[in-house]
Amino acid sequence: MSPLDVISAADEALLRAARGSPAWATPLFVVVTFIGGGWGMLALVPFLARETTRRTTTHLIAALVATSALVSTVKVLVGRVRPCDALTACEPVFISSPGGHSFPSGHAAGSFAFAAFVASVRPVFAAPAFVFAALVAWSRCFLGVHYPSDILAGALVGMSIGVVAARLGARLDLKGSSRSGSRSPASSRPAPGGTGTPD
Repeated sequence: MSPLDVISAADEALLRAARGSPAWATPLFVVVTFIGGGWGMLALVPFLARETTRRTTTHLIAALVATSALVSTVKVLVGRVRPCDALTACEPVFISSPGGHSFPSGHAAGSFAFAAFVASVRPVFAAPAFVFAALVAWSRCFLGVHYPSDILAGALVGMSIGVVAARLGARLDLKGSSRSGSRSPASSRPAPGGTGTPD
């Protein structure tokens, strides 16, 4: 067998071992895969509403949107069929097949983009963020809708975008702060008929 065949065989074997095992964890993985599918972004709404966290949250959302766009493009280019649609005796667990392509995993990419961004901005939350990301990613194998290599590739893509987005966001914030701090005293005086509120 070629190296590619060996990798493919190992990929399939690991998937079959992970699929639906242990059975008691099915409710957990169904919930985390639901949250990781995009509904978890609703939790960001309060942070968008707060002025102190709005800018950082906007950068995070931009990272998630960029991740989704890249993953969607790669899925079309690669065209890998989901294991639940391609393999015998590998029906999805509890859920129905999402359809579409398999490589890379969008759930894994999005959750790891989120975790990497959070870890870069607030390191104290790195551990729980990555644990949750790992649960979301593994849920896709557990439910039989992704190969392990799908979630590995998705995690790498997501982490890369998350880190880059956090660093770019920090630079943009720093430039914005520098511009605000460099304003002359005269520029902060109320304009005739104005309120004097900074822009």
